[in-house]
Amino acid sequence: MFRKIRFRFILIAALAISCILIAFIGVLNSVSIVRNNNEINTVLSILSNHKGEFPGTAQVIKEDSNRDINIADINQYQYYSYRLNKDEEVSTVNLKHINNVSQNDLEKMLDKVRLSSKRGIFRYDGHVYSYQVKQNKTNGSYLVVVLDITRFTNERSDLFALSVQMSLYSLVFFILVVSLFSGFAIKPFVENYEKQKEFITNAGHELKTPLAIISANNELQELMTGETEWTKSTKDQVSRLTSLINQLVTLARLEERTDLVFEELDFSDLVQDAAEDFKALVIKDGKTFSMAIEPDLKVRGEHQSLFELVTILVDNANKYCDDEGTVTVRLSRTNSPIRKAKLEVSNTYKAGKNVDYSRFFERFYRKDESHNSQKSGYGIGLSMAQSIVSIVKGKISVHYKGDTITFKVIL
Repeated sequence: MFRKIRFRFILIAALAISCILIAFIGVLNSVSIVRNNNEINTVLSILSNHKGEFPGTAQVIKEDSNRDINIADINQYQYYSYRLNKDEEVSTVNLKHINNVSQNDLEKMLDKVRLSSKRGIFRYDGHVYSYQVKQNKTNGSYLVVVLDITRFTNERSDLFALSVQMSLYSLVFFILVVSLFSGFAIKPFVENYEKQKEFITNAGHELKTPLAIISANNELQELMTGETEWTKSTKDQVSRLTSLINQLVTLARLEERTDLVFEELDFSDLVQDAAEDFKALVIKDGKTFSMAIEPDLKVRGEHQSLFELVTILVDNANKYCDDEGTVTVRLSRTNSPIRKAKLEVSNTYKAGKNVDYSRFFERFYRKDESHNSQKSGYGIGLSMAQSIVSIVKGKISVHYKGDTITFKVIL
């Protein structure tokens, strides 16, 4: 159980740091993209406003773009421009500020520019280009400026790859650190749980002695005066308290058992034997007993624990089944790719529409909160069933549909 708690602690911590790292990656790369786009748009605007050329002074650039662009950095930009007349025919070309585009390349790239859109992006020969179109309303001609933004896209890709790589390293490092110190984090819970189990076991042993004395004195009183209403009541309460103590001690020891030997069992025969023991009792109470068990279903587990599991579920179904209702035990295979055994124990329960089934596996939980229900039991059985299923690495659930409550176990 503690291994599961520790694993959940590590998992939750890993999910939390993963969310933080994803947010960090998103913000960092978003800022980079916004800054690059702003720079690209600024350069294209400057070029469009100055006939496809950078102006000669930084002051003019600053006044035109409201940004400080160093003249010395202008040479880093690779760009070209050309003009089209009103018939969309090339009239002039300026290729002196780009090295990787020839006249022949330009002719092939003309079709990639859409004059109807003011700005756009296209790819050619492994490079990425961004363009801006400006129309002269006087003569209907167009000025097209094209900027090679391959450097910007490469920087974005490199930054994204680096941020993901560093985040993964950070996540692995964080998981290793949390794994090392998770034992210290859950240590108070472990100590408290161990003390609780120790208290239950010790209290159970201490209470058995006075109960034995009370029972002996009660038997002596019956020998002297015969059985009376009072001695019978005392005997019944001693029996109830003894049963409760035994269940508490069993539950405390069940979760700490490490000596279980798992083997392949014929679960069909086991369920058949355990359920058959209740058939006569169910019919005697005026109810209907139904059983549908698929033969030769094998599971890995421990015979005594699984037998106790089936007993608890069928006994619980009989206790809470409606008068003249039906108790049903079904065993079949699941439809999942990994074929597993599915045990379903159900009973008719018309009063179960507004019941909180999520609490059914809590210790001492009973639908009657006053605990004055005429149904026998202490609300421990289903908690024991859940512990047994956990030990054999299965799953147990409960659901209500059509006036019937069903406990389902997957092994």
